[in-house]
Amino acid sequence: MRVAALVNQKGGCGKTTTAVHLASRLAARGLRTLLVDLDPQGHATMACGAPAPEKERSLGRVLSDSGLDERAVPLASVLVEVDEGLHLAPSGAELVEVEARLARTPGGEERLAEHLAPLIPSFDRVVVDAPPSLGMLTLNALTAAHEAVVPVEPSLYAMHGLARLVELTRLLAARSEHRVALRILVNAFDGRTRFHRETLEEIRRSFPDETLATVVRASVRVREAAARGRPVDRYAASHPIAQDYEALAAELESRRPAEEIGEAVDHAPGLVVASDGLYLTRHDVRPDRVRLAGDFNAWSPDAGVMLQIHDDGGWTKFVPLKPGRYEYRLVVDGRWLPDPLNPKRVPNELGSMNSVLEVSA
Repeated sequence: MRVAALVNQKGGCGKTTTAVHLASRLAARGLRTLLVDLDPQGHATMACGAPAPEKERSLGRVLSDSGLDERAVPLASVLVEVDEGLHLAPSGAELVEVEARLARTPGGEERLAEHLAPLIPSFDRVVVDAPPSLGMLTLNALTAAHEAVVPVEPSLYAMHGLARLVELTRLLAARSEHRVALRILVNAFDGRTRFHRETLEEIRRSFPDETLATVVRASVRVREAAARGRPVDRYAASHPIAQDYEALAAELESRRPAEEIGEAVDHAPGLVVASDGLYLTRHDVRPDRVRLAGDFNAWSPDAGVMLQIHDDGGWTKFVPLKPGRYEYRLVVDGRWLPDPLNPKRVPNELGSMNSVLEVSA
């Protein structure tokens, strides 16, 4: 799974538009794609033609709880299929309240990554539309992402905003050892104006490695498509603006990030199933408070489990597993419970539920 976050603290730069159209083009390429609407305004949800979600079926409800909480709602349970190969995690104003709580929660910046981790087998690409701010929701998007796509319009304020985002990604790397590749996209470009051409050249001179070769032109078709709740490539497929977004998808696919969740699962928050076994990574609780028990260790909590402590204070527990089907439970502060983030469960002989995982060859 590869995660791209669309971020920019400045509104009106085409961030949501780019997120929706990029996700649509990735899905059109045959990639199982998830669009995550992390903006309380819910504009990506609206642009996909999806209704505002009920509070209990929204992304805000999912992010309200840690994966260790029995009340946790799996992200998979709120997804909406909006087109072939394209799913949406819808949201709305409830994210404002959730952001305030996450800001007071240890490890709150990892909540989105934690809830994305169980979806690794289900999706190839994830596109996150972050809000126009540098708050906790944007930090969640960056923590979950391998690359940050920053749409900027040719304006006097573009360079200032870019400098602040570059600094934020450097701080994130210093604090958590999580590195995000920066991709700058010049958007709403009008090559007929001298000012736009000069601004484009200035951005390329200042950020030569980060600026994408693709430039998305200004077009009224984008607004028309949004008004009809359709991505522009599915509303006006032959229009040049649709070709711009296809070029964007192609260029991003050609720039493979150094790290992807599926290749570095030992640092992905939450519980992740990989080809070599089971990984559980946390930063918000001590490792002695969360233990693993299943038919892979005769239901003896943490028997045969390997523990690694990270430099940033987090930890990973690893259970080596051969290909096959396994049942397990988490033991949190002495309480035995099924994995709240894993919807696959079967009844057990005690009248409760065990979680089920499958390790592929």
